Amino acid sequence: MDESMPARVLAEVQADLERLWEDLVAAEGLGLETAEHRVREGVLAIGARLLGAGIAARGAGKMGARHPCPCGGEAVCAGYRTKQVQTVVGWITVRRAYYPCPACGQGCCPLDAMLGLQRDSLSPGVRRLACRFGGRLPFAEAAASLAEAAGAIKLSASTVRTVTEAVGACREQTVAAAIAAAWSHGLPPLAGPPPDRLVVAMDGVRILGTDGAGREVKVGVVQPVRSTASGQRQEPASYAAGLESAASFGQRLALEAHRRGVEGAGQIAVLGDGAEWIWHLAGEHFPTAVHIVDWFHASERIWELGRALYGVETPATAAWVEQQLGRLAHGQAATLAHQWRALPCRGDTATVRDAQGTYFTNQASRMAYDRYRAAGWDIGSGMVESACKHLIAAREKGAGMRWSEAGAHTVAAVRVLLANEHGLTDDLAA
Repeated sequence: MDESMPARVLAEVQADLERLWEDLVAAEGLGLETAEHRVREGVLAIGARLLGAGIAARGAGKMGARHPCPCGGEAVCAGYRTKQVQTVVGWITVRRAYYPCPACGQGCCPLDAMLGLQRDSLSPGVRRLACRFGGRLPFAEAAASLAEAAGAIKLSASTVRTVTEAVGACREQTVAAAIAAAWSHGLPPLAGPPPDRLVVAMDGVRILGTDGAGREVKVGVVQPVRSTASGQRQEPASYAAGLESAASFGQRLALEAHRRGVEGAGQIAVLGDGAEWIWHLAGEHFPTAVHIVDWFHASERIWELGRALYGVETPATAAWVEQQLGRLAHGQAATLAHQWRALPCRGDTATVRDAQGTYFTNQASRMAYDRYRAAGWDIGSGMVESACKHLIAAREKGAGMRWSEAGAHTVAAVRVLLANEHGLTDDLAA
């Protein structure tokens, strides 16, 4: 490192700060918003100067005359190459030692790995922010919001999309490896004490594919419950989601349930809407669990039948539904289904009646709400419906949105990362 560099850089920074100060105090009638932007631009420029100089002062990553190549050959230093890198404080130039390999014809710059740089021009910090914004907002809106919020980061919508989907794909590789290891070699040991109870809920939300056809993203919620002196305490829920088969999703959800302590939980409940795949997975992965049809789904079906019988938003409908819900709450699902079948009606109303009668007959064993409540289970939290909305629908069901299977799956993976916030810092910069 040039011994004069620190003094020179600090002098340049001092001069920049003085110019910024003079610009602020000399401008008459300067509004606060304009002043804010000038200060931010000036400070970011100073930050970029400091960052670039600091990276340069640490060296170019030269590892000697020769460096091992992943192919097994030996790469030879062939000088230096520069790379323009967009960081959270602006663009900087990075000088790196370059090692081409005669054996495979590929070259590498060891400093790239040290700094976390990939083939693109984005720093790890920019990638993390792009992924956060791209995971939460439509890509064009994410790019615009990121530029306004961060100032120095100007990315196209396509770049935000590429980064977001790449992070999601990387996360999926990690999850797939964890699943493969668990099913091949056994589950890893649980960190911390298991909960007294564990609630697992499953549902699906439909999005549109690139061909306009519907695709189901499966969503799971896992919530531990612990007993305290003042009663039961629900711990923060965690999530799993994927545009995949029920079998693959079952393994994904089982791994998340393991992470939250399912094997050691004193009691387990699985909530769902009655879909066959949900109860199949419940039996396979949570064989000792109590099966509960979520009250939200059951009550929605009674409202559908009430509207078919007595009209939309009529007093008669409300009165009938209230009576049916009261009986359902006392565990009379099978009796209700039997009595509905005797209701005199025709056409579309008869179709709704028969559909609900069949549904409640088939699910009656999972609708013992009086017993569930007596045992302290939460039967109507609607947590999985909320998860479907905020985890998937809020991002993947916007007006005009069409998704490839890979795109929907990887963005869902990012949404889960953002919701769970475990391992987030490293994974979002992957």
